[in-house]
Amino acid sequence: MLEDQTAAAPHIPAQQHAADRSWPSEYPDGYAVVDVETTGLARDDRIVSAAVYQLDRHGEVQDHWYSPVNPQRDPGPVWIHGLTADVLADAPLFTDIADEFARRLADRVLVAHNAVFDWTMISREYARARGAAPVRQRLCTIALAKELALPLPNHKLESLAAHYGVQQRQAHHALDDARVLAEAFRPSLRLAASSGLRLPLLACQPLTEWSDRPAPAGRRTGGYAPRSWRPARPR
Repeated sequence: MLEDQTAAAPHIPAQQHAADRSWPSEYPDGYAVVDVETTGLARDDRIVSAAVYQLDRHGEVQDHWYSPVNPQRDPGPVWIHGLTADVLADAPLFTDIADEFARRLADRVLVAHNAVFDWTMISREYARARGAAPVRQRLCTIALAKELALPLPNHKLESLAAHYGVQQRQAHHALDDARVLAEAFRPSLRLAASSGLRLPLLACQPLTEWSDRPAPAGRRTGGYAPRSWRPARPR
C-alpha cells in the first residue's frame, strides 16, 4: 500500500521572509528525510519498506510518502520491522516504486540517521534495477548532532527524538521513523543555521557492487537464520 500526502502551498508570513534573509545562503534548498527497513545489513540484503518526508530549506514538511517493498526473498528480522512474508507477498517490487521514489529524492539532500546505511541500500536497489538514485549529497543526523554537541546519552534515534520531545509511535516502521527524524532534524537544522555551522554534507556516489546471492546464515549480520520465502503472487 502506498501513502502519498502533498501539502498545499502555505502562506509565507513576513517573519518568514526575514528568516530567509538571515538563513545561510549556502544551505540546501530542500531535503528528503529517508528511512528504509531491510532484510538485513549485508551486501545482498534488500529493502522491505521505504519512506520519504520532503522538507523545504527551513525544514518544514511539504509532503510524505511510504511503501512496503517485496524483497523477493526472506524478509529477515520480522521481529524488528514487523513485515512478514505474507504481508510483503502483495507489495510492489522495488522496480515498481523506483520512479516515484526517485521523484521524491530528486534535487534534494538525502537526510537519514546513519545515512551511509540508507544511502548504500537505496543505491544498491537502483543498481539492481539498472538505474541510479538522483541523489548527489547526503546528511547524517548523527554527524549533525555531534557537530552541534547535543547532550545526548548516545546517538540512537530515540535519544535524538527524546532530546527534542518528539514522540515515537511505532519504532522501526519506516514511515514513523522518517516522521520522527524529520521533526528532530528541523530544530537541529535551525540551530545549525543560527550558529552559522557548516552542514556535514557528503557526496553520494552511485554503487555498482551488489549481489543477489544470500550470504550463509552463519555469516549474516544480525545472526538470524533464513526462513522460508514464497515468491510474489501474480500481479
